[in-house]
Amino acid sequence: MPDVARHAYLPDRPRQPHEWWRATLPTVPVTPDWEKTIALLTRVDEGISLAVLRGRPDADLTLPSPGTQVFGIQVLLAGMPRFELDRGAVCMPRAGSLVLSQYSDSLGSQVSLPARHDVHIVDVRLSADALRRLTTFPIAERMVARFASDASSEESPGRVVSCGASHAVLQLAQSLSSTPLADPHALALWRRARAHELLAHVIDVLATPDAVTPHAVTPVASTPLTALENERLLRAFALLEERFAEAWPAARLAKAVGLPEKKLQSGFRVRAGTSVHAHLRTLRLHHAAQRLASGASVTDVAFDVGYDNLSHFGKAFRAQFGVLPSDYRNLRGASNHAPPATQAR
Repeated sequence: MPDVARHAYLPDRPRQPHEWWRATLPTVPVTPDWEKTIALLTRVDEGISLAVLRGRPDADLTLPSPGTQVFGIQVLLAGMPRFELDRGAVCMPRAGSLVLSQYSDSLGSQVSLPARHDVHIVDVRLSADALRRLTTFPIAERMVARFASDASSEESPGRVVSCGASHAVLQLAQSLSSTPLADPHALALWRRARAHELLAHVIDVLATPDAVTPHAVTPVASTPLTALENERLLRAFALLEERFAEAWPAARLAKAVGLPEKKLQSGFRVRAGTSVHAHLRTLRLHHAAQRLASGASVTDVAFDVGYDNLSHFGKAFRAQFGVLPSDYRNLRGASNHAPPATQAR
């Protein structure tokens, strides 16, 4: 874990050069569940941080307020977080949502992640200085004008709004969860560009007139699952993770876990923001990337993760990671033999 989880937050003490995180991030308690859930935490630019939360915590997790002026962009790919501001309304977005958070120096808030639920959140945060440096667009004002229903604080300036994420935003979030480039300098530049691109999409959403939302994808409405149905849905996710190389049309998976196909598909869209087929493809490609990074041949990997056509595998892999499988294997294989890069602090 980087320093963000290992130092107490002291707002009155001047920020030291290695404490880059104090401009955007709160202090994260050092616990095994947090250690397992934070898949990535890095500075992508001056005053801009990127965090990827991914896992299935055994205990409830709580993220406190950053304690400074911060604009947050969270893309919820899986999970059921709860955003709370000082005496304000509660925001409980679903998978497939774009969440925008405006924090102030004195704002008290917390984000809660429930235990035993899959979580996958891409979180980009920008300090007030970074935001002013990048754009003159009135983000705070447009958040008020664009969203009539939100969670806002009565005590301090602050706001959390949520809407359906566009396909482009979901793709950006998925890409920021990956490591498509081996060279650390190239990767840092790539992440900075993707973070700026994500901000551009957010501004586009906020600039859209209230009555017109061409880029928004409203999460699929569905009847809430019963406790038993929810258990079966979770079993479906686990089954794909365990046996991703097999063919799993939605009908077969629904039958295997004892859940109606419509409820299965709806459950996947709510929890993962995607269909059964797309979720399975993502699983296969991430497992393929791990195998390629270890030096396995492209042909072996393609067949092992469930592809019987090398051309289809190559196209899908490039769409996911931005490079061909062979290039990825060569780049990651070289990086595995190179000295580890020093992490930015």
